[in-house]
Amino acid sequence: MNLKRVFAGVAAAATMLGGLALGAATATAADATANTITINGDVNGREFTAYLLGEYTNPVVSNSAVTSVDFNQSTAWKNPSIAAAAQTAAAVAPATTIPDQYKGNELAWIASLSQTGDAARLRAFADALRAATSKPAPSTTVTGADGTAVISGLTPGYYLVTDGDGAPILVGTNIIADGTVYTTLNGATLATAFAKPPSPPSPARKWTATPRGTVSLGDVLTYTITGVIPGNPSGTELKMKFKDVASKGLTLPSTTDGFEVRIGGAVYNAYTLTQTIDANTKETTTEFDLGDVKAFAGQTVTITYNATVNEDAVDKVNNTAYVYDPYTGQYVEEGTPVENKLYSFDFTKQDADGNALAGAEFTISGDNIDEDYTANGGVTTVTSGTDGKVTFKGLAAGEYTVQETKVPNGFLQNVKPEFTVTIDAEGNVTFGTDVWGLMKDGVVKNVKSVTQLPLTGAAGITMLIVVALLLGGAAALIGVRSHSLKRQLTA
Repeated sequence: MNLKRVFAGVAAAATMLGGLALGAATATAADATANTITINGDVNGREFTAYLLGEYTNPVVSNSAVTSVDFNQSTAWKNPSIAAAAQTAAAVAPATTIPDQYKGNELAWIASLSQTGDAARLRAFADALRAATSKPAPSTTVTGADGTAVISGLTPGYYLVTDGDGAPILVGTNIIADGTVYTTLNGATLATAFAKPPSPPSPARKWTATPRGTVSLGDVLTYTITGVIPGNPSGTELKMKFKDVASKGLTLPSTTDGFEVRIGGAVYNAYTLTQTIDANTKETTTEFDLGDVKAFAGQTVTITYNATVNEDAVDKVNNTAYVYDPYTGQYVEEGTPVENKLYSFDFTKQDADGNALAGAEFTISGDNIDEDYTANGGVTTVTSGTDGKVTFKGLAAGEYTVQETKVPNGFLQNVKPEFTVTIDAEGNVTFGTDVWGLMKDGVVKNVKSVTQLPLTGAAGITMLIVVALLLGGAAALIGVRSHSLKRQLTA
């Protein structure tokens, strides 16, 4: 059955659920490329198949423009038929009834729907037909390459274009009337569409720091968030947003000066920044509203910023990026957050008898210990408490040197242990030994006399020197007394 109607607003014959690019209206002489559909955007390696829904018939031209066209609805669609798929679309909330004048040519009703206000109905119609267990023979199948997929040799009409990964597309060919090709209908471009990405656009992130995966207080991390702007389904406004949620322990820029936003490699400044810090969790949420980006469909957005690890960091800091899906109006999480670990180590201070010793002062040094470390809450000097515990926190994997810089009163002041501490990428801690042999298995001792020093290393050498001096002194005393006694006997 043929049913004529006037197309109004956006040309429904060029409806695309994944996105539609709009262009200037033109009319040209018919040629071999007139009956083609070109899919742009995220198409490389994807296979697109075109199925005819209905042929154009009886186009009406006025003032060098097509104002109306008839449909010859295909009857080859089974389970569901085009009529049944249209009923599925009508059932989408709020449910409606297909007007009687469209009975028998429900495709004309589908084509009359608004791409903005009725997007859910159009999507339901296309999804139902894509899932049909009995489809007509496809008109043609092509594989996208170099950013385009050109489906040629088509009968002029309205098509469902499917691909194995992405959303189905509703798109019409150009309209041919009296040997002239009309590429637009009421201002909407025909025969051209953008392919929506196979899955909702998701951000990818990377960070840079040394060593990778572990950080110290004061380290500056560079985060990069990326996402692809999808095709424009309506050809009008296309809102795009990104959101970044940083855990406590990260200090982010608070103004646009601290962020760089690029689209397709060019700096993009027409965005607004909103940032909040949760009083309880201390998470920082930053939202980037890029506004209307319909002119950038298919291009990549890159957001870069630096964050500093601060004193609120405990054992890790993480960052999760989200990208806005304009089709659902919701944010989509990328997946596993970027997580960077911070480590700590502790040891115990004791006297020679194994009792906890308070008041011993230790200082840490190393490649990760600098002004930035202390400026962001890092403590480089710690004094043992009544339990003898000494703890250094907020450290990346690496090697550190710990030196006792203050010995408690009553203990040898010149015997100050100094030892290395190595933290591997997994946080495992290895203690080195000191020259006095006073550090062993995470316990550092102080002694009151050299006789309490372990008889190993420098301590053992020290004991030998002391004993040698004592023996030498005794020998000299015996020699003096012997010489004196000999003089007395001679006299």
